[in-house]
Amino acid sequence: MTPAALAVYTDNGLFYDCENRTSDWKIRVFPNLYSALTPTPKEPIAEWIALPGYGNHEVIVDSPLHEEKPADFSAEHMRLVFEVYRDRYANHCRRYGINYVSLFKNHGEAAGASLKHSHSQLIALPIIPSLIGRELSAVLSSDVCPYCDIVEREINSRRLIAQNQNWILIAPFFSKVPYEIWVLPKRHIGNLKNLDENQLDELARIMSDALRRLRSLLDDPPYNYMLFQLSSSYHFNIRIQPVLSDIAGFEKGTDIYINSVPPEQASAELRLT
Repeated sequence: MTPAALAVYTDNGLFYDCENRTSDWKIRVFPNLYSALTPTPKEPIAEWIALPGYGNHEVIVDSPLHEEKPADFSAEHMRLVFEVYRDRYANHCRRYGINYVSLFKNHGEAAGASLKHSHSQLIALPIIPSLIGRELSAVLSSDVCPYCDIVEREINSRRLIAQNQNWILIAPFFSKVPYEIWVLPKRHIGNLKNLDENQLDELARIMSDALRRLRSLLDDPPYNYMLFQLSSSYHFNIRIQPVLSDIAGFEKGTDIYINSVPPEQASAELRLT
């Protein structure tokens, strides 16, 4: 019922769908039927200044099992998920006119998932989003990478949840939502393409750890996770935001978020799970 797959990951290698669909897959990638952007956009309307809706929008079905959730994934399968993210990210970064690649997962209806089967999405954009642009400007204007500074400060703080050789898991001081978790590399890395195999292994393990802690503590809450990555000047990070409260008029009107759970409390509870 889906479009033909652009990439199908199996135990026997990487394939794509021909007349007959590839079977026995682990992860498959296909164009979104309701694409936000398209490689062949219509011209923008004349009375406003706008860009054509050029880009790409893909669905990454990250498990063949309908009931399996990301917190259930083995470390091996989570590693494959990040290999696919890396492959698709690199593929779209090479495309003409693409300036940013957004990778994200909506888990649960309250987090925006319209289908129950576990999947991620990729949207390749012709622009750098304003949020990323502001962060990149701050990074480039600083003598020291602000994210490297966060890692150095938080690795010994009360907000540290877990760590391994290459990654830390924190409840950030400036959490927007209750029980927000960030995954940060200890060493400055701009994007997934810069990861070596050991870093990829450990990223899969700490990401699985984060999702299992959330499920255990909060009874499998709806959540969004987003991968933030760009050039080597930027510092790769993943932000996991459970959906436990509504974003209402104050937040939408001011971009100021009221978080009812201090990150120190969140990290203490998550460490115990």
